[in-house]
Amino acid sequence: MLAQISRSEGGYGWIVVVAVFFIYVIHVGIQGTTGIIHTELVKSTSADLAVIGWIGSLMVGLCMLSAPFVSVLTQLVSCRILVIIGNLFISLGFFCAAFTSSVPVLILCLGVIPGIGMNLAEFSSTILLKGYFVQKFPLAMGICLSGAGVGMIGFPPFFVYLHATFGVKGAFLLCSAICLNTIVVSLLLRPTKFQLQKKASEKKCSTAELFDFNLFKSHKFVLFVTAHLLFNIGYAVPFTYLPIKGEEEGFSEQSSALFITSLGVGSSVARITFGWFSARFPCVRTRAYLGAVFLATLSTLPVAISSSFPLILVCSVVLGASSGITITEIPTLLMGMLGVDRLPSSLSITALQQGIGALIGIPITEMICRTAGNNNIAFFFTTGVYAMALFLMTLSFYLPERDLPSSSVQTQKFEPKIDVPKPEVFVVDLVILEPEVTGPAAA
Repeated sequence: MLAQISRSEGGYGWIVVVAVFFIYVIHVGIQGTTGIIHTELVKSTSADLAVIGWIGSLMVGLCMLSAPFVSVLTQLVSCRILVIIGNLFISLGFFCAAFTSSVPVLILCLGVIPGIGMNLAEFSSTILLKGYFVQKFPLAMGICLSGAGVGMIGFPPFFVYLHATFGVKGAFLLCSAICLNTIVVSLLLRPTKFQLQKKASEKKCSTAELFDFNLFKSHKFVLFVTAHLLFNIGYAVPFTYLPIKGEEEGFSEQSSALFITSLGVGSSVARITFGWFSARFPCVRTRAYLGAVFLATLSTLPVAISSSFPLILVCSVVLGASSGITITEIPTLLMGMLGVDRLPSSLSITALQQGIGALIGIPITEMICRTAGNNNIAFFFTTGVYAMALFLMTLSFYLPERDLPSSSVQTQKFEPKIDVPKPEVFVVDLVILEPEVTGPAAA
């Protein structure tokens, strides 16, 4: 049965992959413009950067912090509808921001509303995608999330052009219009028949039944999400401090901007490449993933002690590639660790931890650098938290685990119909992936 699914999985799912790729291009592209938005709003509102900076923190943080709530929603409401609503939120936020100069309202319109909208769209599209893929799920996720790298590369310069041509308010209006296009693309996100049947049965369940609290009894899972909390405390630091590093070393503004572009290029290429590798060689997926986290840890250290432009550029590419892999593979690893049925709950908890890390990472780093009087400390700090994350991730994969109680999520089981044209539509969610790790964890 599994071999049959492996040959036939995908189908219309590749149309879904293209649609989700486009959504990530726009969403992460918008997140990449927050530094530019901060600078322009500081000039136009005379507000302090420490206050305006909450726009970016809330946009990225709430994009993950609201994941447990969205996890329950995905089991009650069509994922396609949630993606449409999420993109509508983003468009509405930027539209309203064009008509106000109030800093609190700008924080609400550019930070809170888009952050919630992005999580609705991104989390729901991931859950929908798993209905089409099992063996090829890592590759499909890699292609989708490579859109993040593309958006990171192309959208910030595009926003600079919009701002220079139409002003900051006009740029907000045009961003709102661009987000409306993602609503049209979202119409392509058609759920499988099995997902529709499953959702119909879940609507009769309570919230407690829809969220799997037994996950907290797994020390492997607790270690994994704690590791990603630490990783995300350091994840945003290079995006903020690499341009500062370039300025302090006397590089031009355009040259310093290449560091961020290099992060995006490395991330985009690595997400697709590792996605293919993970799907093709699942037996070494865990070790390769830990290797990527190790490279991320090493790549930040030379930046702290070097003033060489080529070396910092190479480190930026390596960091973008390795950190991109670390984020992309989370759903696949959770499926291997806990099973397909626990993916919505486990992914939402992991995203919650990532959101907390994204919110507190820059403030903590800024406080440390201000105390030390040296911005290079930011990269030493990032190396340290990445190393701790690597240690906890290794434990989460290789420590032995006792059997968890059955999933607390009450869902009706459906038998596959062998005579239907596309059997994967009915059986794909019934496949429970076995952990690919070897050694003590496999015992």
